[in-house]
Amino acid sequence: MDESIDHEALTLQLRKAFLQQNLEPFDSRDISRVRNDDKIVLAYLKNSKYNTEKAFNIMTESLKWRKSFGVNDITKDSIHPELLNDPYLYFKGYGKKGEPLLLWDVKRHKKSNTEITASLKKLLALMLDKREGANQNRKIIMLFNMNGAGIGNIDYDFIKYLISLLTEYYPDIIDHLLIFEMPRLLTAAWAVIKNMLDEDSRDAIKFVNKSEVLDYVDKEQLPVSLGGSNKSLPSSVMENDFQSITEKKPNHTDGTVKPSKAVYQEKMQLLQISPADTLAFTVQQSNSESAPQVIRMQNLKEVAVAYKVKTTAPEHYRVKPTVGVIEPGQALEVSVQLTPGSAVTASRDRFLVQSTLVNNPIKGDITDFWRGIEPGKVIEHRLKCKVTVNGSPIDDKHDGVANNIYASSSNGDRLAQLDAKLNAIQETVLSTQKQVKSILIIIQLMVVVFLCYTGYILYQEYLLLQESTDKTEL
Repeated sequence: MDESIDHEALTLQLRKAFLQQNLEPFDSRDISRVRNDDKIVLAYLKNSKYNTEKAFNIMTESLKWRKSFGVNDITKDSIHPELLNDPYLYFKGYGKKGEPLLLWDVKRHKKSNTEITASLKKLLALMLDKREGANQNRKIIMLFNMNGAGIGNIDYDFIKYLISLLTEYYPDIIDHLLIFEMPRLLTAAWAVIKNMLDEDSRDAIKFVNKSEVLDYVDKEQLPVSLGGSNKSLPSSVMENDFQSITEKKPNHTDGTVKPSKAVYQEKMQLLQISPADTLAFTVQQSNSESAPQVIRMQNLKEVAVAYKVKTTAPEHYRVKPTVGVIEPGQALEVSVQLTPGSAVTASRDRFLVQSTLVNNPIKGDITDFWRGIEPGKVIEHRLKCKVTVNGSPIDDKHDGVANNIYASSSNGDRLAQLDAKLNAIQETVLSTQKQVKSILIIIQLMVVVFLCYTGYILYQEYLLLQESTDKTEL
């Protein structure tokens, strides 16, 4: 902080100005925060470069929005189940300064699905609100994974909303906004987006590739899908109550918090799981989805058993239901479907089935039950993945470059058709450029021929004139 600025005096001045206005447009819970939390008030001052008038206006609009949007009342039930069971917006890993890494897999976002987009806005607000309320290491790094994204994924309305969150409604929360592997096709789209930003926000945006991103995030903290070595399982953001927000920084090289060794010791078998070792998926093409496969779990105990299914690549699968309870002697099936465009690298993926005894009836949400389970009481069962594309198996050493070729198909046939049309346009442009170049060469040759012919005619005229002059002299 700049020591020449009297932060305490400016904080008191801004708080007093805010509380003296009509407070009806604001949520009483937010008013209480302004009264009692200097950090909230100071954040608006810092974001406004200690201009109290500007800070007052931003703070007023921000807190009005919080009430109108109902931020304080957003709960798990407010979020679409698809965003919880198969998240593509989640915290995973940390930056070099300990900043939590918030990932958004843009290629999985469909702007045409207005219901999911509306729920995604609530989810993002809730995640940032919990991060702000944690009062620890408030700055975050947000990474847009653009690898495989196409025009159909660029949602200007949502991005404009996101920019408002980061620059106005949650000031001083973003450290860097990393745009990872931006396709050339979308460069023009981002030029439009940058015009929406102020100078400070533009400075926070960095376009990075797999090598440049390591300037901000160590390889062991970066997910494998982004070229790192972090193999930790990203849980549903609601399931672990934003684990990366409230827990300590990982002390494991793979990005996980080191648990008790008892977690990995199979003391007893609670469930009979089928298949026991490998989930096999078959697709006709690398950009098509598989038929649903099943993980069948039979309870072997005389008491209920709770289960939870995780995967190293939640963006590649639709898994339902991911959590639940199996009564004594009963069986349950979990459906697992490979999403379009995920076949090429799916053989590298792994599934983890966790189970624990339920000795007393579960009261409330099952996710709350899991948070209270000691690691030593959890039994784990791992499954590998095997993929066959048009009769040919893909092993886990398959060249990852191929994934980039098919990634744009992961959003379905409609987006694939759009990308194909855009590629056709690009080919047409290249063909036209070649034709224009050929025409220019022909024109140049014609000019040269014309000049040569004109020179020849002038030379003949000169010779005739010279001959006429010689005759006259004689």
